[in-house]
Amino acid sequence: MVSLGKGTFLFSLTNLFTIQRWNNRPALLRFTEADNSFNTLFLSFVFITIQNMDNTRKSQALENSLRWRLSRELPKIVLSDVSLQLKERIERFAPQVWNEVRKKALDDLKNFADEETVKLLVTETQECNPLDKLADLYVSYLEAQENGKLYDYRQPLKELKEKIDNISQTIPQTELEKYWEIAQYVWTPLLNLTSMVRWNRTHRNVRTSVSGHSFIVVTIAYLIAKLLKFEHVEEIIIKSILHDLPEAFTGDVITPTKKKVAGLDELVANVEKEMTIEWISGCEALTPIREYVDCAVEPFSGEAGRIVRTADYLAALLECAVEINSGNKIDTFRENFFNFKRLVKEISPIDVSEWIDEIETIIF
Repeated sequence: MVSLGKGTFLFSLTNLFTIQRWNNRPALLRFTEADNSFNTLFLSFVFITIQNMDNTRKSQALENSLRWRLSRELPKIVLSDVSLQLKERIERFAPQVWNEVRKKALDDLKNFADEETVKLLVTETQECNPLDKLADLYVSYLEAQENGKLYDYRQPLKELKEKIDNISQTIPQTELEKYWEIAQYVWTPLLNLTSMVRWNRTHRNVRTSVSGHSFIVVTIAYLIAKLLKFEHVEEIIIKSILHDLPEAFTGDVITPTKKKVAGLDELVANVEKEMTIEWISGCEALTPIREYVDCAVEPFSGEAGRIVRTADYLAALLECAVEINSGNKIDTFRENFFNFKRLVKEISPIDVSEWIDEIETIIF
């Protein structure tokens, strides 16, 4: 019998790698729920960062954004493949029914993961910052637009456009136009991260992208921060969101490659910083993001970075675990599972032995 707790919960997060969006339609590019969650969270981060507000309000807005995202995504671990159009029509015709479905899904989640975890991550209310909702709709629209280049996505694009237009009641039209321009600019690196397959040289049964991996990192890092009652939660969130952003410009240069020649690691970091700054400079509205370049280039520095690094290792361990559980016999995943287990135990600011033991019980 598998004990229930945080390890079981973390392993269940990998379901978000396998839930395909727009699954009832042909597609040029398949987006998973993990991809969509990260891309939406990233765009929310951009929208919040460019607002003229003090640091305290900005920090709270950022945490609220993540909690709203988690409140929408974690029930999908239980609900699985409910199409976007079906969900939105249920919400429109009978919102109370969908709220009840969501509540029961969260109750189910508490049954196979400890209740503390769900309470730390999920906000019971569905209220959100209009900019978070706008980011959510824009990313869905951009996904549909991408696939609509070849296939018929006119109906979902029409419905999404109507929902975006309805937001003009809370956000002025001129502001909407500005945010749409930003969303289109930001979409390019997000599409790069979604298209980049991790463990690219190795056969995978469960494909994961850099975007999907990043969402798992954000979730785990935030959970650890809440358990530790870490004071600067916003730093954890920002470093987690940005930790793989440079890969959108440079590609995935793995650590062993960086260490092969003395000085190469530092040179790659300098190139990553230069290319990240160049991207930010390409859109005047993104100027405030420049403040966080170091969070993208050196995301594992300081105590906050230690938490993010722990989450990064745990997310990689989970990718190995899901491959082993799926029957992938390639030695790479078994070897790296235990390598990441060792690395996590060396660096983690909290004892996660029981979490990993639970995961091992599931897969071995």
